[in-house]
Amino acid sequence: MKKSLSVIAGMAALAGLLAFSACKPPEYIRYNSDFGDFTVEVPWGWNVYLDGTGTADFYNYTFVGPFEPDFLHGVPSLSIRWYGNNEFHRLPDGRLERYASADDFIVQTLRDVYGPEHVLVTPTKDDPKEIQRISVSGWEGKHFIVVAPGDIPADNKFGTRVEKDGARTAVLRQHDYVILPMDTGFYVLVYPATKEGYDRYLKRFGRMVKTFKALKDGPVGPKL
Repeated sequence: MKKSLSVIAGMAALAGLLAFSACKPPEYIRYNSDFGDFTVEVPWGWNVYLDGTGTADFYNYTFVGPFEPDFLHGVPSLSIRWYGNNEFHRLPDGRLERYASADDFIVQTLRDVYGPEHVLVTPTKDDPKEIQRISVSGWEGKHFIVVAPGDIPADNKFGTRVEKDGARTAVLRQHDYVILPMDTGFYVLVYPATKEGYDRYLKRFGRMVKTFKALKDGPVGPKL
């Protein structure tokens, strides 16, 4: 991944303005996609990294927060991804992934990423396994929270559960997803937290979802 140049320039300009006026830094800052396809408010002071070149198949923006020991590797983050329908994308380990639609993404993600032990959690008590409908940028999206254990990376010291004898057990992931289907693909907004750290930055993820505005049908699609 590379650090996004647009956010570096924007934050530098705003930092200079705040220093000049002796103002308190804002809690959030407006961020515009490098490809002109969305605008959103993200936490002030968080670094942003971009994986992808803005082609039709895939990209991933990762907004990284300050050190937090209750998160995996001590790193809280928020992400915005784009997936083109039926477009192949090569993963870092060399495997290929492809999703026919937003619904196909949900099915494959729950099955392959979280496995049979996953549990869906939603704010609605009536049906805790329902994929919720949610309005994002004036479009109908889908929302779910998944809780599932995960393997502990060999070099990880943070975000894991600790038993009474001091032994570390699996990471208990609690990941929040909001998915926005478009005509040629779909956006995925993700808050990859742990069970212990989930409440820490939930407000910031909510602000991201609330302020996300799609301007185009993906990075190379037409304006909306």
